[in-house]
Amino acid sequence: MTQTRTGAEALVDALVALDVTTVFGVPGEETTALMAAIERSDMEFILCRHEQAAAFMASVHGRMTSRPAVCLATLGPGATNLVTGVADANLDHVPLIAITGQGARRRIGRDSHQMIDLEALFRPITKLSRNILDADAVPGAVAEAWRQAVTGRPGAVHLCLPEDVAEDHTDRQPVPVPLTARPIPPAETLDEVAAMILQADRPMILAGAGVLRDGAAEPLRALAEATRLVVATTFMGKGILPPDHPQTLFTIGQPDGDYIDLAIEAADLILAVGVDPVELSGADFSCDGRIPVIAIGPEIIPADAGWRMSAQVTGDIGAAVDGLRTRLDPRQWPDVPTFVATRDAMRRTLRRSRSEQVSGPIAPQDICRVISDRLRPEDTVLSGVGLHKLWIARHVTPRRPGQVIVPNGLAGMGLALPGAIAAARLQDTGRVLAICGDGDLMMNLQEMETAARLSLSLTVMVWDDGALRLIEEHDPDGPEYRFGNPGWDPLARAFGWLHARCEGAADLPDLLADAQDAPMPTLISVPVDYDAGGGLPGTKSTHQLEPE
Repeated sequence: MTQTRTGAEALVDALVALDVTTVFGVPGEETTALMAAIERSDMEFILCRHEQAAAFMASVHGRMTSRPAVCLATLGPGATNLVTGVADANLDHVPLIAITGQGARRRIGRDSHQMIDLEALFRPITKLSRNILDADAVPGAVAEAWRQAVTGRPGAVHLCLPEDVAEDHTDRQPVPVPLTARPIPPAETLDEVAAMILQADRPMILAGAGVLRDGAAEPLRALAEATRLVVATTFMGKGILPPDHPQTLFTIGQPDGDYIDLAIEAADLILAVGVDPVELSGADFSCDGRIPVIAIGPEIIPADAGWRMSAQVTGDIGAAVDGLRTRLDPRQWPDVPTFVATRDAMRRTLRRSRSEQVSGPIAPQDICRVISDRLRPEDTVLSGVGLHKLWIARHVTPRRPGQVIVPNGLAGMGLALPGAIAAARLQDTGRVLAICGDGDLMMNLQEMETAARLSLSLTVMVWDDGALRLIEEHDPDGPEYRFGNPGWDPLARAFGWLHARCEGAADLPDLLADAQDAPMPTLISVPVDYDAGGGLPGTKSTHQLEPE
């Protein structure tokens, strides 16, 4: 006789069969059967203090492993609390599985306590959102959700399990998911694209997060070295080339008049490799269509995405880049003066000090330089969202691809602290540093308790200026958005953390070293002076291609 199990057990068994190892979440009455099944399984459940933070943790787990973790919530308010983190994973193309409990099937579609249409709620922010209305359907639903989460451009998926389905019995077994490799781009397509590149006098590469997701950083580096093509990256593509590489143009900025804007204006063709439309539109880097763009990525970019492309290559990014290298070799492009000036100007900017006072608030680029100098290849840095993110994206220089995580799709505030918890759980020897603005940190401050409870060694650096400065920078004639901050020292100690206050630029290297060597979570509060930094990083007023 075939052994039966509950729908909840079937769901957990299906996840375990797909090597899903971790569930982040907040349980509720409608998830009790699921929690019991998780407790009996090999999966680890991480109790969080807020569902949004659980989704952010699962998102960072997916970014770092390329495999989905689960975020779990109950019905109604628990599920709605997941929304920001799930949407963040989906727009950043990170694999994630959101699972929500739900009231019994007879209550679906009725006005009933805490009941809303969760399948509809998650549909716009996931690749797949599905109510599972039969225990026999559980294994197949999990398999299809997992497949969609990891294929094409990865993303978030959502499964809703009503409490009576979780308790019903089924004899269905986990369904295997055969994954096919990304297609190799056709030879004739690569021939045509190579011919277009060979006709250009000043081609350049713009590389994005897709390069990191496909593990194609090394093939892209080989292409740049073989052809001497320069490479700029998006925020989410940071680290594809190391900062001392002769072909790097570093990270593209957001404001008009950026250093790299000047390089783009000098180019006569852009090879956009693994660039997601969610980070920037084609018009942002093709001078409103005046510069031809060739896009390489896993899927066709829709015609309404704002890109004006001369060609698209779809399929495996590494294979496409390797194919182009063999077709372009031994062609090497000569130095373009504007490209060289851009690279040299960026290097000067990264080393230039702006903090003239021994004590007091510190210029953002000086904070970033200390962080860069302390980085080891095995470390991980996470940025929150706010004005500090723009400085981190431009001025923190990674030692390896993917070392600095900068959320830039949905760009939701509140990711860095919970993300650091997920990262610290995955690190064997590397240190984890989350960099938050004060507005950003306060959005998921409660997870300081989670980090202490898990006895994690991680560092959170909060840039303290008591304002929503990014909004003020974009609306200089508008109102100020100022607020008070708590006393960071008593706050940290109340959560069981260490705390250090930076009183000036000279103190920061030693404070960061001590924090990163501490065996427990540590908060460093750093007063920041964005005005000393010259405003937004990369604006015409602060960054010109000045001579040495």
